[in-house]
Amino acid sequence: MKKLIALALTLFGFLLCQPAFARHEPLALPGRIALAAENGDINQNKNAILKAGAMLDWTVVADQPGKLSLKHVKGNHELVLDVVYDATGYQLRYGSSVDLNYKQTQFGAEIHPIVNHWAANLVKFIGGKRTDLDTAADKPAASEAK
Repeated sequence: MKKLIALALTLFGFLLCQPAFARHEPLALPGRIALAAENGDINQNKNAILKAGAMLDWTVVADQPGKLSLKHVKGNHELVLDVVYDATGYQLRYGSSVDLNYKQTQFGAEIHPIVNHWAANLVKFIGGKRTDLDTAADKPAASEAK
């Protein structure tokens, strides 16, 4: 009888924890962010992105003219964001992820809530002024599935 009760409690505990593993919300990356470099020097904006990424443990996985791909790893979770930049600003775009519940739905991309936090923190450290704030709430970003 004790084994049956222990088994029932174990199964009940597993069922209670299951929703935590499947958490997701709309992917909400900000729109374009103005970050004007002095004298139109695109390298200043690139350096601001690299510096902020390094401070937050993001690593560069690809470096192309006008585009950096940054990877953030936390345990088994991996996120790659593409940062498209020029001399006047930058924009984050979804690259890929591992174990972060990414999925495309008819309403747009959904992902684990921590992704929106990581992206917002990266933007905060890079700096600049958002140019897409016509409402108080963020709009879900159009993502590029890969």
